[in-house]
Amino acid sequence: MSMMILKRIAWTIPLVICVSMIVFSMMHLTPGGPVGTLASNPKVSGDDLARIRENYGLDRSLPVQYLCWFRQVFLRFDLGRSQVTGRSVSMMIIERLPATLELMATAYILAILVGFAVGVLSAVYRGRLIDQIFSITSIAGMSVPVFWTGLMALFIFSLKLGIFPAGGRLSGGAGDTGGRLMHIILPALLLSMTYAASWGRYIRAGLLDAGRGDFIRTARAKGLGEWRIVFKHSMRNAILPAVSVMVMQLPTLFTGAVITETVFSWPGIGRLFYEGLQRQDNARVLGIVVISSMLIILFNLAGDLINMIIDPRVLKKGTSFRDRGGASGLTVDSASTMRGGK
Repeated sequence: MSMMILKRIAWTIPLVICVSMIVFSMMHLTPGGPVGTLASNPKVSGDDLARIRENYGLDRSLPVQYLCWFRQVFLRFDLGRSQVTGRSVSMMIIERLPATLELMATAYILAILVGFAVGVLSAVYRGRLIDQIFSITSIAGMSVPVFWTGLMALFIFSLKLGIFPAGGRLSGGAGDTGGRLMHIILPALLLSMTYAASWGRYIRAGLLDAGRGDFIRTARAKGLGEWRIVFKHSMRNAILPAVSVMVMQLPTLFTGAVITETVFSWPGIGRLFYEGLQRQDNARVLGIVVISSMLIILFNLAGDLINMIIDPRVLKKGTSFRDRGGASGLTVDSASTMRGGK
């Protein structure tokens, strides 16, 4: 296990460097460069722009600028200051990170609850109306873009019906629990929709696959009820691939939060990143890219560790769930479980 973890960590170093190089180059190659917004301001003279370029080191060549930025970030652990507001980028990220984590945690819990319920009901009532409804909604949930669904939800539930606020995080003071809930319900539901649909289909497929086993037919022959069979025997087979997928998709939940925060004006890292792109704030964008890359890598590493715990065969094979190409090969033989539960 230690060697696998060390290999994963070793791969993160060149990955973060490559991502930072690409984003750094793209930000400096945009029209106007990092001071493009200031250049369009009639109150800022040419001398002011030259002084700003000199202060931020923008008058140097691009490779030299990157090396200076790399030394500042990765050796001094200083993300620099915003070129627009003058504030510390680290403090800006620290202020916004709790909002992003709050949205992610709420959406993740909702996705697990809804996906679990949809998967079990679809498997138990296979081929019936409820299964067909869930199948259609699951495909729609995974296919429709989140930004379009978010805009439609805002138009219907906020502008027309007035049930939920149109955006933001709080409606009052820090202790306004009701305001917090009303603000987070709609973005969390929209963010969790895709994942709930995907996880529900995995649970349904796992339950149906387990239902074809001999031990399940034996249980039905003994007169056990369908619900008891599902939760006592089939679920132990079906839950393993579903949990692996839930863990594997945790990093994508972070990236999905960026779009959701932008649509619902949720004051998290995603919104901060979008504002930085709009204002061509290089230091802010690059700082968020570095922190986000590290968080996603940590999520991936945590996913591999959890997979090692729930499926010890990963250690024997020396590969992670992603290397094996998904949920295939994760079904557990529950015949021994059935024999022990007579």
